Amino acid sequence: MTEPLFKRISIVGVGLLGGSIGMAALERHLCEEVVGIGRTLTSLQEAERQGAISRGTVSLTDGIAGADLIILCTPVRRIIEILPEIVAAAPGGAIITDVGSTKATICQRGDDLTRGTEKYFIGSHPMAGSEKSGVRFARPRLFEESTCFVTRTAETNTEAFAKVTALWHALGSRIVVSRPERHDRLTAIISHLPHLAAVALIRAVQNFNEDRNLIRGIIGNGFRDTTRIAAGNTEMWEDICMDNLQEIAGARHVLEQSLAELMEACNPNSQCDKLHTMLEQAREFREFLDLRKEV
Repeated sequence: MTEPLFKRISIVGVGLLGGSIGMAALERHLCEEVVGIGRTLTSLQEAERQGAISRGTVSLTDGIAGADLIILCTPVRRIIEILPEIVAAAPGGAIITDVGSTKATICQRGDDLTRGTEKYFIGSHPMAGSEKSGVRFARPRLFEESTCFVTRTAETNTEAFAKVTALWHALGSRIVVSRPERHDRLTAIISHLPHLAAVALIRAVQNFNEDRNLIRGIIGNGFRDTTRIAAGNTEMWEDICMDNLQEIAGARHVLEQSLAELMEACNPNSQCDKLHTMLEQAREFREFLDLRKEV
C-alpha cells in the first residue's frame, strides 16, 4: 500500500468544498485523518456522519494541532482574517492552502505571514462547486474533470507546491499553474462577472413590473440556465466581488462594449450580415469551449 500524501489534513469550514475534499481524501486514502473545524458541533457531527471528516472541533487551535496540511474553505474575507491565527498556531513544516475564488490578496497575506518561518502557504482555487452550499451537498467526486488553479509567487516553496498540486491531481482535477494576479484577471471574466451578470438579469426581470407568478410560469430552460448561478451563496459572492473589484471592472468594460456592438448590429440600418457574423462567431466559439468534454 502506498504511503498517503499527508498524515493529518485539517479543514477549516466543512461545507460543500471542504466536505467534498474530506470525503475524497478519506475515500482515496490520501491521508490518515481529516479533522474538521467549524462554528457549531451540530454541523461538524453532520459532516462526520456523512464521512467528510474523521472528527470535528470548534477550536481552531486544537483543530490544526499536528496537521501537515491545513485547507481554508471559508469565504474570502474570513480566510484573510484568520490567516494570522492559522500561521501562528500551525506546527512547523505545515502547508497551508485555501479554496478562495480570489488569489492576489490571499496569497500576499499568506506570503507575508509565513516569510522566515518553517510554514508554507500555497494558494489554490478549485473551479468546482454549485449554487448549493453546505456539507449535505458534498460529494467525493466533485473535483473530477474540473480545473484547479495552484498559484506560484516569488516566495513559493517548491516542495510544498508539489504536494498541494499532487493533492488536487489525486482528487481528479486538471491543474493550472498561475500567478495570483493572472488568476484574478482570468476568473473575473469567466466566473465573477458572469455571476454578477446573472444577478443583474434577475434584478432586471424583478424591475420589469410584470406579475412574478406569470414570469415564473413562462420562463424556459434558457433563462434558468443563464441565471442558475445567481442562487449562489450570498456571503461568498459578496466577498469575491469586493476583493476582485478592479479586475471585474475591467471585464465589465469588455462585456459592455460587446453588448453595445450587438445592439448596434440589430439596427435595421446596420450592415445586413453584421449581426449574423457576430452570432455565428459566438456559436462557433461556444462549441469550441465544449470540445474538451468530448475528448
